[in-house]
Amino acid sequence: MASSGEYSFTRTGFTLTETSPGVLTHVTSFEGSATEFNAPLGSLSYSQPLSEGGASSGTCTWVAKTILEDGTVLADIAHGTFERIGMELRVRIKLNHDLSDGRKLRTEGILNHADGSWTGTYVEVS
Repeated sequence: MASSGEYSFTRTGFTLTETSPGVLTHVTSFEGSATEFNAPLGSLSYSQPLSEGGASSGTCTWVAKTILEDGTVLADIAHGTFERIGMELRVRIKLNHDLSDGRKLRTEGILNHADGSWTGTYVEVS
């Protein structure tokens, strides 16, 4: 596997729900490609109190799976932050990933809400 690479995802779905009284949870599904990870499928989520429904930054979680070239299924759970870029419909997302094969990755990318794209880079960390 490469120690670094790029990813490019497209939004395939979006759910907004109340997960506990007064708490909004956003779940956005993505599919796409990532260097040496084939075609990952996953969901990005974050929760916030109703009173902070317009927050421009916060914490988020990414959960994904992919099937590698050799047929191995790889799972990924990541935690990190999002930050809106000015008044644009774009956010910067930084995540720390734990992969089911024991590796760790750090990603940074831009999610464009207008066109549903999420692109960025990753690097393997120890």
